[in-house]
Amino acid sequence: MNNYKHLKNVLNYSIKKMVEVRSIFCENSVTDFTHNRKLTFETTLKNVICMETGSLKDELLKLNDFSLKTPTASAFVQARSKIKVEAFQTLFNSFNEKIHKEKLFKDWS
Repeated sequence: MNNYKHLKNVLNYSIKKMVEVRSIFCENSVTDFTHNRKLTFETTLKNVICMETGSLKDELLKLNDFSLKTPTASAFVQARSKIKVEAFQTLFNSFNEKIHKEKLFKDWS
């Protein structure tokens, strides 16, 4: 498997595990991301990670393949504000734990 595909799979796995316990990463665990919306907890995390330097509107259009059903910038900002900063720290740490392998000189311990 290509290295970038492996990294993408590890990142997606880490996000899926966080989705299972999303209530601990939401500002209001009772109501945030409980209804079926365009911007779920998972898609909001992925969108934040994948965005580049364009305007928010342009980035959302790109991420949604220029679909007419693309969420508005306002909806994205509201969804993003429901996620605690700790969620991104946890995702970063989880991802790094899964890909980091300590390399020792000639496999010495």
